[in-house]
This record gives sequence, structure tokens and C-alpha cells, in this order.
Amino acid sequence: MGFKLYRMTAFAATSLACVFISFGIQVSAQEVEAESTTVETIIDGEAIPGDATTDAITINNPSIEVEDLELLAKPLTLEELQDEAAAWLILLKNKVQKISNTEIAVKHQNRKLDIQQGSLKLVEDAQTKLAAADKAQTANDSNSTAKLEEAKEALDAAIGSTKKLRAREAKLAENEALIESVRQGRKERGLNEAKEILKQASKIREDLATDVPQYQALTEGIDVLEKSINKLERADNRLDRTVPNSAAYQEAEAEAIAAREGVNSDREELRKIIAEFPNAIAESDLPTENLAEKAAKIETGFLQAISNLENIEKNLDIPNPAQSTFQEADQELLKLSDGLNQKIEKEDALKKQLVRNVTDLELERSGTINRFTAVLDALDDKGGDSESYRKYIDAASSVDLDLTDTEGLGVRLVSWLTSEDGGLNLILNIAKFGGILLLSVIIAPQIGKITNNILTRVGGISTLFRNFAVMIIKRGTVVLGFLLALAAIGVNLGPILALIGGASFILAFALQSNLANFASGLMLLINKPFDVGDEIKVSGYWAYVDSISLASTKLKDFGGSIITLPNNTVWGSDIINYTHADIRKIGLAIHVKFTQDLSQVRQMWMDIVAEHPKVLDTPAPSWFPWNGHYDYYVYINLTAWSKTDDYWEVYVDLLKELQKRIQDLDIQLTAPQQEIKLDKLLPETTSSQQTLVE
Repeated sequence: MGFKLYRMTAFAATSLACVFISFGIQVSAQEVEAESTTVETIIDGEAIPGDATTDAITINNPSIEVEDLELLAKPLTLEELQDEAAAWLILLKNKVQKISNTEIAVKHQNRKLDIQQGSLKLVEDAQTKLAAADKAQTANDSNSTAKLEEAKEALDAAIGSTKKLRAREAKLAENEALIESVRQGRKERGLNEAKEILKQASKIREDLATDVPQYQALTEGIDVLEKSINKLERADNRLDRTVPNSAAYQEAEAEAIAAREGVNSDREELRKIIAEFPNAIAESDLPTENLAEKAAKIETGFLQAISNLENIEKNLDIPNPAQSTFQEADQELLKLSDGLNQKIEKEDALKKQLVRNVTDLELERSGTINRFTAVLDALDDKGGDSESYRKYIDAASSVDLDLTDTEGLGVRLVSWLTSEDGGLNLILNIAKFGGILLLSVIIAPQIGKITNNILTRVGGISTLFRNFAVMIIKRGTVVLGFLLALAAIGVNLGPILALIGGASFILAFALQSNLANFASGLMLLINKPFDVGDEIKVSGYWAYVDSISLASTKLKDFGGSIITLPNNTVWGSDIINYTHADIRKIGLAIHVKFTQDLSQVRQMWMDIVAEHPKVLDTPAPSWFPWNGHYDYYVYINLTAWSKTDDYWEVYVDLLKELQKRIQDLDIQLTAPQQEIKLDKLLPETTSSQQTLVE
């Protein structure tokens, strides 16, 4: 009964310790994002209770830190949190819509580029075949007619392809969502161009003397454009933090449009100033004219070339066309080819910008999801149902990659790596995690050494407990560093610790015997009935203590064999520690004949112990005779004391010397004797007598 009570106590104490460890550590970590009202209301298309985007307060700053958002949502009621969730869902939906539109625009650009490159190939093929037809006609080749027909077919295919391209562009221009995505990409290109012009102007200014007129004009242009760019970036940031379709959003959008127009105007002014330095412009990749103007020129020349080729195509229908017709066709095809190349270059640049925009939008979506999830967590805590919201988040958070578009994948990777919320943030988090973990690994041995020195100086602490404490502190330092590293990169430790706390109860039931050994190991370490190297007798084993862990104790017997005992068995048994004290008593017992001179035996023993240098004077050696059997022997207990470390050496020396002295002094030893008499039964013995004898 007592043992069962002990096991129950050990089990309860261990479970309580696990729960305390799991919930007693304070951590701070980033939560996930969140959005919207009641999932069923928004997602199923029912009416929203009130205007969610107006009533919600947590979306006033869509880029709010997750920790701040959690505190902001804490005092809200269930009904208020439903409105908050509805508002965040709307934000997430708008963000996902932008991503989808931009992805469609990227695919549109890929298709357009494929058509343009196909048209370019047809134009180049027409050039080749027209040149061959011209050469054949000049040389009066018999195949000149056939070659001319091939050239006309190739020219007709080239013209048809370019017309098809124009028709596709006109049709796609009617898609407002697509136009908006393309327009956004062009806006970003315009901003990037402004930054490139600013960068080039700064390089030019470095080579100018400060007293020349151009220096002052260039400096003024640089300052004005810098202010315009900063103003635009502030306006864009404000627009990103504003709820779409709200009055504040419309105001922020108007401010951003005005700021962008200012950037475009100041960019062109600075372009005119640096146009006075043609050498510097030629050495850079900087465009020498406005992108919109350049695009208009390309389009005008492209259309003119198509019109001219249609007229030239008619002249090729007459027999033996003039050589000038071939030359005109070649010139127009060259213009068309040049226009297509410029179109391809322009559309490819726009596509890359759209891919970068998609990457940025996906990072913004991740931030919105994190905040949306934080609101949903608060909603769940107060009895709400967020299952439908979370399903929408799972469906909307996927990333679709076109593996066939290797160029787009490269741009996306570079954009992600250079983004503050993408690759740069990942690198920073990896550096944080690795740095904190490495620091904990480095300082753990040092903390262990300090702990070992402190415990060594404190009296009454066993080596086992000291080693155990040092091990726990060293490993605990590494574990703590690992948890801190996870918290530093934004991992939420709450669920992890809650999982550990819940698992501790399950493990407590499943591993009761192991927990009993664990508790017994702690008791052995704290009460220290023995230490490493001690000679003990426990559970019927007489051996030295080799090591002890929380689960078991290892003994090494006198033959060198290792004996492993569960700590529960050790703690529940009688423990005899022979080497607990600094000194140890040596005892040798002999049996001498009852007629032996006992004074002679006493003197012999006193002479032996007096001659041995490692026998202690205090306590003094002694002898104690007591009767064993008056007819046969006297039992004499011979004792002496030595240091514990010298025990076995002194024991063997005294035993050998005792044996020698007994022989020299002819002391008669004896042992208890038992005499058994067997009487042979006589033949005439009766059966009753025989039974009695037996």
C-alpha cells in the first residue's frame, strides 16, 4: 500500500512539474493574420451586418503589427469580432483579386510575346524569301516565278500575323481588370525609370565642378525629383494602409495619382537637363526619351509599315515586279521587324515588372493573412466559428508558378530575394535563429562550468547530483536558446508549449513506471545515499556505483560486470553504503581452541596493527572474544580502522600478516564441530524400535 501511494505521489508530482514547465515560460511570438465578419455571411453571399469596413476598428491600419492587433482585438465582443473578421476578409479578397488580375496580365504578356515573336519570325522569313525572289528574277532564273510566289505567301503571312496581333491587342484592351494590372505595371516602370534617371544624374554631377552653371541646374533637378519620388512613395504607402472603397482610400488614391504625375513631370525635366551630357547617357542603359512617347512612335511606325506593305503586296502581283518594289518591301519589312523587336523589348520589360508586382502582392497577402488569422483566433477564443474563413484562407493562399516561364520564375525569385518581406526577411530570420542558437550552444558549456564550480564549493552535494544539475543546465540553456530563436523569427510558441503540456498528461499515464523511476532518480540525487565510486550493497548486490541517471543506476561488481537496476528498485530497497564516511572499520574473525592462551592472541593482533603504517590510531584497534562453544572454540573479532580509500589494501595486508603470525606462534585454530553417531541396528530389533531410531 505504501509503495502504491509513493508511485501515485511521484506520478502526480511529475505531471505537475511538466505542466508548470510547459505553461510557466513566458514567450512572445507573432500570430497569424486575420479578416472578416461571419464566414457564412460574407462567403455565402448573405447580407453583412452593417458596413463591416466602416464599423471595424482593427483595419484602420492594415499594416498593423500582429502583436498590436492581438491587443486591439482582446477587449472586443463576439459580435464586434465578427465585423472585424468580415472587414479583414474583404481586404484579403481585394488583395487576392489584384494578384489574380496581375497573374492574368502576366499570362497575357506571355501570349502576346509568343505572338510577337511568331510574327517576327514570319517577317524575317518574308525578308529572306523576297531577297531570294529578287535575286532569281535579276538572274533570269527559271524558278523565279515560284520563288516570287513563295515570297508573296510569306509576305502575306507576315502581314496577316501582324494584323492578328493588332486585333488581339485591341480586344484585350477592353478588359478593364487587365488594363488596370498593366497600367500598374507601367506605373512601376515609370517610377523605376525615374530612379534610374536620378541615379545617372547623380553620377554626372560627381564629375562636374561646383562652379559651372550645369552643376547648379543638375542639382536643382535632382533635388526636385528626389522630393517627388519620396512624396509618391509616402502616398503609395498610405494607399496600401487604407481600406479599399472607403472615403479615406479615395483621398489617398487621388494623392497618389497627383504624386505620380509630379514624378513623371520632374523626371522629364531632369531628362532634358542630362540630355546635355550625351556621352554619359550613351554609357548607360538610361532611356533617352519618355516611355509613352517612345511607345507611341513605335506604334505609329509599326502601323505605317503594315499599310505600306499592303500596297507593296499589290505591286508584287504584276508579272516581273520592278527591283525597286523588292527594295521597298525589304525596307518596310526591316521597319516592321525593328518595330516588332522594340515591341517585344517593351512587352518583355512590362512582363518582368508585372511578375515583380505579383511577388510584392503575394508578400502583402501573407501579411494580411497573418493579421486575419489573429482576428480569427480571437473570434474562436470567444465562441465564434472561423472554419469557413480558414478554408477561404487556405484556398486563397496558394501560389501558382508557371514552370514553363523560366524568365518569369527568375524575375520572381530575384524580386522575392530582394524584398524586405521576402528573401531579405528570410535571410535576417535565418541569421537571427542561427546566431541565437549558436550563442546558446557556445555559452552552455561555460554556464555548466560555472554551475559545477559553485556546486563543488557548496558542501553536502553529491557528485551525482552535481553532474545531473550541470547536465540539465547545459541542455536547458540550449533548449531555451532554441525557443528564443524560434520566438525571434516570429514562430508562435504558445501552441508548441500547449502541446507539450497536453502531451505530458498522456505520457504520464502511458509511462507510469518510467515516471516512477524518474521520481526515484530525483530522490536518489537529492538524498544522496551513495555517490559514484561508492561501495554499496543494494537489492542483494554488493558492488561499486558506476553511474546513475534519472531512469536507472549502474553498478560494477568485483568481477567487473555491469549491473543495471531501475531507480525504483534501488530506492525501494535497503541501501548499505560501505564508503560513505572518510574512515572504514576492518574486521577479521578467527576461531581458536578453547584451551588457547587468549592474551597471546591479543598481543599478536596489537603487534600486527601497530606495525602497519596505514592503520589509524584513532579509533584504536581492538579485539573482542566471546564464547563460541566451550567444548571446542572461542570466537575472537579483531578490528582496526583505516581511511576508506586504503581499506582493501590494508585489509589484505592485515589478513596476510595474521595468517603468517598464527603459523609462527603455533596458535591452534579450530572450527565448530558436529558429531554424528550411527548405530547399526541388530537383526532382532523390533519394527517399533527401528522406527524410533530412524
